Amino acid sequence: MLAMGSAIAFGLAVVTATVLGVDLLRPPATSAASAEPQLGAPLYLLFFGTIAGLVLAGVVAWRLLSPVLSIYRRGGLSIVSGLATVLAMLLCIPAHQLAGRPGLAALGVLALGLSALLARAARRAAMIS
Repeated sequence: MLAMGSAIAFGLAVVTATVLGVDLLRPPATSAASAEPQLGAPLYLLFFGTIAGLVLAGVVAWRLLSPVLSIYRRGGLSIVSGLATVLAMLLCIPAHQLAGRPGLAALGVLALGLSALLARAARRAAMIS
């Protein structure tokens, strides 16, 4: 559970950084260009950053679950961690709505810190058992 939590938090940090980057690339809301759909850099950053967050969550889970000898279980838990990141990503919406860019930055830093803390605990638990 510690490894999966760390992976989900890391995926959330990557996705939060992606959303913050997209927000920085968008034109201000008062300009006429903001009414049109944003294609180009913001779209590609959002797409590939989101996919990267999901994949990296799976990779972190895979690495932290190295004590699990069954590749089937290890892979399944890694995939579940990547997919569970989709639910955690929803935290970006209220963070952005309530606090804007500083809220997104705070969420990203908090998620990264939580990921590191849980990863350390997962490694410690693996050494004990």
